[in-house]
Order: sequence, then C-alpha cells, then structure tokens
Amino acid sequence: MIPSLALRAGLCGAAVVLLPAATLAETLGELPLERGYYVRSDETCRTASNAGTAVLSRQGLQWVTSYCIFDKIERIGPATFRVKQSCGDTSGTEPATATYEIKSRTAFSFKDSNGWEHAARLCAQKDMPQPWRGSDISDLID
Repeated sequence: MIPSLALRAGLCGAAVVLLPAATLAETLGELPLERGYYVRSDETCRTASNAGTAVLSRQGLQWVTSYCIFDKIERIGPATFRVKQSCGDTSGTEPATATYEIKSRTAFSFKDSNGWEHAARLCAQKDMPQPWRGSDISDLID
C-alpha cells in the first residue's frame, strides 16, 4: 500500500481512492488573529497613517476609505490561508483570492490575485495616535 493513500474495493468491485484528510482545505470562520487595529509593517504604531491603519474584525479588514470582506477562509498550510474576499471602496467591490501568511496571532501578510500585497501587525490602541486612540471599536472587535 502507498503510505499516503488508501485503496478500497467498492460495492461493485470498483476501486475507490481515498485521499488523506491533510490534503483537504479546512474551512474556518475567521483568521487566527487577534482583533483590533493593524498597522502596515513599514509604519510605527505611534505614527500610523490613515492609509496604513485597518481594523480587523471577524468579517474582514476596514481602512478609512476601503475594506475587504472575508467571504471564505480556508487553512491550506500550518500558517497559510486562502481567503476569498471582496475588497472595495467608494468605486465598488472587486472579488479576489488572497493568500494570507500568519506570522503570529498579531502579524500577517497577504498577496491577492490582483497583485495587491499587504503586511501589518497589531498595535495596542493606547499606542496609536488620535483619532484611533480614543475611538470605541468594541462593536467591531467583540
């Protein structure tokens, strides 16, 4: 027997190949990241900009003028996730598939099928400049 595959006879004598469960993508309800403010990795928490700051919720990422809604999340490796997401702004929404690499529960990067790349890490709200420091985002992250 091939170690990674199992072969069984079906009811009619036909061969049925069973793939190991590890090859199947696991669907998740959210990414394994803490929710809150994420700042682009080339900025500091104290000097975060509008363009570089997003709120991560269970539903997706939201910047000041744009967003990405997570439509489907699949684990395809120990720290790799395929995310079907709908990203948009005031011009409309465009679907894309992104590959997220989760570096820790507080840092990630992704590249989507349209070529957009992004890397960010969680910043404590107390370390952010105004207006983020004083904003109530509990309805987004709880």
